[in-house]
Amino acid sequence: MAIITISRQSGSLGDELANYLKEKLGCEIISRSYAMENFFGELPDEEIDRLNESAKFFLDKMNGTDITYKDRLMEALKDKADNSEDLIVLGIGGCVILGEREDTINIRVYAGEDTRCGRISKRYNLSHEDAASTIAIGDRKHKRFVSFLFNTDLSSPELYDLTLNTDKLSVEECADAVLSLASKHDKRLRISRETMDNNSIDHQSRTPVFKNPTEEEFARILDMYNIEWMYEPKTFPIEWDAEGNIKMAFSPDFYLPKFNIYLELTTMEQKYVTKKNKKARMVMELYPGTNVKIVYKKDFLALVERLKQFGG
Repeated sequence: MAIITISRQSGSLGDELANYLKEKLGCEIISRSYAMENFFGELPDEEIDRLNESAKFFLDKMNGTDITYKDRLMEALKDKADNSEDLIVLGIGGCVILGEREDTINIRVYAGEDTRCGRISKRYNLSHEDAASTIAIGDRKHKRFVSFLFNTDLSSPELYDLTLNTDKLSVEECADAVLSLASKHDKRLRISRETMDNNSIDHQSRTPVFKNPTEEEFARILDMYNIEWMYEPKTFPIEWDAEGNIKMAFSPDFYLPKFNIYLELTTMEQKYVTKKNKKARMVMELYPGTNVKIVYKKDFLALVERLKQFGG
């Protein structure tokens, strides 16, 4: 589905969110402890201790090589992402190292200081003052690691695709938002990649503007049945002139990701839609694996009548 990086403030429930998502997705979490054990596991304990002590040691070269510990971290993390369908990266600069990948969702988890102090105080039985000090140290270390190694401010909003405030949101609510975003992003990427492969035209960034009331009503019907849809996400060229210029193209009205099918609505009688049928057939012939179905007036009206019976 996606590579999910999570940057978090101390006590913001970022770690809890990562573990919840791990259970939902059935994937690994790449955290600092994971990286130390799996990316640097062959190093002596004293070297591991130095890396855990300060970010500056990541810029040292590994024994007998011209590769720094930072290089090893980045290379190993990218390799892990390349070979994983789903992956969660918790901290360790994941939002910077993997942030430019199109399949990466970068999440920032934060909460107000009072909320975080309350959580830390309760979890470790600390006074409010000690909890505040613990949070300050944790936040400072998180920011310093990314700032020192990547010259990047961890709090910069442009690093993130989604920011979650857990003052009021639960871990489960945050996870639902992340999973929904990751799912939709994955489907959009799939269509974009198909577009590049078969030279169709991607329109997914457009805001839906329905051409007629029938399309708008059909969208409401899909919403009522909780069926995910995209409006005219692609245009398929189906005829070219001798110079390769597009003479004819077809943009089906709706795409239903769950069913992997494109729908073209028509309020005309079935006997008058020969041209649309021809275009649909050409798309399926020219773009193997693409399914297009014409929704005729009688089918649409029958669906509306069904809804009316249920008070729709």
